[in-house]
Amino acid sequence: MNIKEMLISKPKNVNNNKQLKTLSMNEERKLAYMRDVFRDQDNFTIRQVLKNDLMNFMDGFDISRMKLVTLDFFVPAFLRKICNVYDTPPLLKIPDDQRGEALTDLLKEVDAIPMMAETFERMRLHNTTLSHIKYNVDLDKITIDSRFNASNTCIIPYESDSLEWQALAYESKTVKEKTQWVVWDRLTLEHYYITTENKYPEFDQEERFTNDRYFIEGNEDFAGPVYGDGETPWVLYRNQNHGNKFWGNGLDSLIELVQTINILLTVANDDTIQETIRLLILNFQPSGTAGEGGQIKSGLRHPIFPENSMLESSPDAKVLSADLYNDEVYKMVEQLGNFISNLHNVDSPLKTAVEQNLSGIAIKLRTEPLLRQWASDINRLRSPDLELIKKVVLVNNYHRDEQIDPSVLDEMTFDYQEPKVVSDEKVSYELERMKWEDGTSSPVRWLLKNHPEQDEDWALEYIRNNKEVMAEFPKTEDKPTFSLRNKPLK
Repeated sequence: MNIKEMLISKPKNVNNNKQLKTLSMNEERKLAYMRDVFRDQDNFTIRQVLKNDLMNFMDGFDISRMKLVTLDFFVPAFLRKICNVYDTPPLLKIPDDQRGEALTDLLKEVDAIPMMAETFERMRLHNTTLSHIKYNVDLDKITIDSRFNASNTCIIPYESDSLEWQALAYESKTVKEKTQWVVWDRLTLEHYYITTENKYPEFDQEERFTNDRYFIEGNEDFAGPVYGDGETPWVLYRNQNHGNKFWGNGLDSLIELVQTINILLTVANDDTIQETIRLLILNFQPSGTAGEGGQIKSGLRHPIFPENSMLESSPDAKVLSADLYNDEVYKMVEQLGNFISNLHNVDSPLKTAVEQNLSGIAIKLRTEPLLRQWASDINRLRSPDLELIKKVVLVNNYHRDEQIDPSVLDEMTFDYQEPKVVSDEKVSYELERMKWEDGTSSPVRWLLKNHPEQDEDWALEYIRNNKEVMAEFPKTEDKPTFSLRNKPLK
């Protein structure tokens, strides 16, 4: 049995504490694996999961003739709604010199901002995820990989701090599709790989992996590369602390919701009349088609007869009730989508339109929870994001001759921008004008808020140019329509 089959299979009986611990770890891995399946829109596996879910209610033969309906888009669409920190790219101000130019090129190479956005989504989904900065020798390329979670990474935490890892092993595939586990040890600074024959790695009482160790290609010993002052190319992203659990709890309720919706839509899309037949039969022993579980199946395809019937001809059949519940099913699906979305203060991905006739006050009330969540998220992301940039530089300087001066990081600023939400522009502008009158704001500050990449000199010149344009037109009630020009460049 390989790892994927083990994650999908049902647990066996538990006889001791060791088995209980193994079962708990396997359950944690299975949940993380399922989260990745739905986030990555792995349609083949999602359909297999749906078939397994339907087996709780139906026979395999009935399932085989059904058209399976799956909402593969739901989880990634939902994550994009609740993860809005990078909707407006953060403003990265880097010194305008040779050092800054080199750092800018490096961050473009690794797709820093898009990868931060992807890592954020994975963090919200899994609660804890690890980002790995890798160097590809063949391509001379640095990349960021944020796919590491409980399903594909084994952690040995510090005994003194269960929320920090002292060694990890992540699953990797060889060219021949054989599984191996690559180990990074923060305590011993070792780096090697182990083979486990399609099992998860094991570790001993001294908290070290016990499987046979092999050198990483290109290494003559188990010593790993030393980045900076003995750092590893890993960055930990965590949404919340859940007790002493390293990985914590992910959005498993979201996955269970989508599984439920897939079941409802598949059944509703099928020939549902056969599942809603109501038969009233009295005073006889029934016989009919036996199901896989030994039950007698019912429906138009599986009529029920009296046992040992003496009738020479087929008995008359009468449908007493054949009620369809499609409308109720679809309404329930919509309610389920709204329920989980309301918990996270966003619109359901199942909604086809957004209400446009909201007043300024209503819009403000609607977006306030979103902005509060945004403020909370950036507090969690600021430290690991800056650490990620730092370690990208460390990996570059270790593997390449072209060095980036680390001092440029001290002069760099990284500012997150408020998400662009639906707003009443007229109400917002009138409120801003009131602030100008009492001196709590100004046109310059308002411009800089909407153009954070610029400075005060640019804003002042922008205002002067536009006032010159307005002076060319007479002040009448019918003001001309025109495009702003003479916008300063910077």
